[in-house]
Amino acid sequence: MINFCPRYVEPRIIIRRVPQGRRGTLVTARLIGELILDGAKDFYVRQKAIQIFRAYNVRAKDRFGEICALFDWVRRNIRYTRDIFQVELLHTARRMIELKAGDCDDMTILLGAMLKSTGHPVRLALVGFQPNKPHIYTHIYPEVNVGDRWVALDATMNKPIGWAPPALWKQICELEKEGTRCSSKTC
Repeated sequence: MINFCPRYVEPRIIIRRVPQGRRGTLVTARLIGELILDGAKDFYVRQKAIQIFRAYNVRAKDRFGEICALFDWVRRNIRYTRDIFQVELLHTARRMIELKAGDCDDMTILLGAMLKSTGHPVRLALVGFQPNKPHIYTHIYPEVNVGDRWVALDATMNKPIGWAPPALWKQICELEKEGTRCSSKTC
């Protein structure tokens, strides 16, 4: 039996300036999408997802069981922790497994990367809650395709799979091989 012990990877800090307001939110969503796609190709992230399947006794080819296991694991094991004051932090999926703490975008990156690494289609939902600020998005969560419908996976709340926050504004961002595309259509 081979005992896999991942080597320590020094955290890399990349500083990027993004615009203010809605445009900056969309740039950030694209960065989150890139981190999900990169994380989905990280063997360590895929291995962690498979370990979770085994720990939850998910049978092979039980796609919904896999989704439930990953969602529950993130909810139970990742502590919701806000970013540094006035700084937007984005952690890689691998770093989230090590750190076990982050905010909604970090939990989205981790859950999205684990889902994609095990064959589940994922997209991003950006949502806003302020009636006087149309299309200002302050929260993000992944949605996963189950059968022929998209299901919300907001791991930041103690709510079941499928629950989505009662937002006034919602925009969907598709994760594609060449990058993340946020639709111009908003709800």
